[in-house]
Amino acid sequence: MHGQSRIGGLATVTSRVDLHCHTTASDGGLSAQEVVVRAASLGIEVLAITDHDTTVGVPEAVAEGQRRGVIVVPGVEISAVSEREEIHLLGYFVDPANAELQGLLARAREARWERAQKMLARLAELGLPIEWDRLVEVSGGSGSIGRPHVATTLLEAGHVSSYDEAFDLWIGRGGPAYVERYKVLPEEAVRLLKGSGGLPVLAHPYIYSRDGERRAGLDLDHWLPRLREAGLEGIEVYYPNYPLSARRHLLALAVQHGLLITGGSDFHGGRLGNGLGSVAVPWAVWEGLERRHRLLQNGESGKARARRTG
Repeated sequence: MHGQSRIGGLATVTSRVDLHCHTTASDGGLSAQEVVVRAASLGIEVLAITDHDTTVGVPEAVAEGQRRGVIVVPGVEISAVSEREEIHLLGYFVDPANAELQGLLARAREARWERAQKMLARLAELGLPIEWDRLVEVSGGSGSIGRPHVATTLLEAGHVSSYDEAFDLWIGRGGPAYVERYKVLPEEAVRLLKGSGGLPVLAHPYIYSRDGERRAGLDLDHWLPRLREAGLEGIEVYYPNYPLSARRHLLALAVQHGLLITGGSDFHGGRLGNGLGSVAVPWAVWEGLERRHRLLQNGESGKARARRTG
């Protein structure tokens, strides 16, 4: 851990590593450049840009990182669906120029717009109309429009009294305005991330509230063997509000399945959200991730040389 910031007059430790954050390229509140500037000011040395269904913010972040002395890891977050279970996958060191990956991301972004339009139609029928143009403006015009933008617009229009209320009453899974998302199978997402040169990692397998209550969780006994076979490389162990018991459990599963461990703040930039670098991620996590990437790169280079000389 490294550095300190102040929230409400209290000093808080800032991690040197944050491997999960979002920018205005998807549903974050700061541009890629602004996120890197903030990271540098907090003493963060390694930062992964993991926007939803897009890598458009990566080049800007990498360039700013070079100016500020911050290592920026090019990444992406893909939401996959199997039946009614939603699984989020992070890809680290992805190649933004990979055509197959970009094809999937483009389809996912288009589906996000279609989904948002259907949600707005349902909300209007329920007596909670919001303007499409305003929703697009709130999203920053990003192709990666999502439910957080809808919640923000509902709050702004006075239809709900809080961001959480928007999800709990209207747009959360099972809510009257909820619309199922574009279905990318988890195994397909893992294979595409791996094929783009990335390290696929299972994101936040559990979700805990700020008071330590577990609100959601995947059946990892079911999913880890399946995803590992498809090429999963890691699991997010350090995440906001995780109690020690959850971290220990996930660490044991990582060892059992031969997975890397990662972690981050899932920073979005909102006033009530998680602060950048607010989750203590050990430096060894970054070393393990970087080492695995380097080994895979060297392995692929060796295979390419063998093909040329064979």
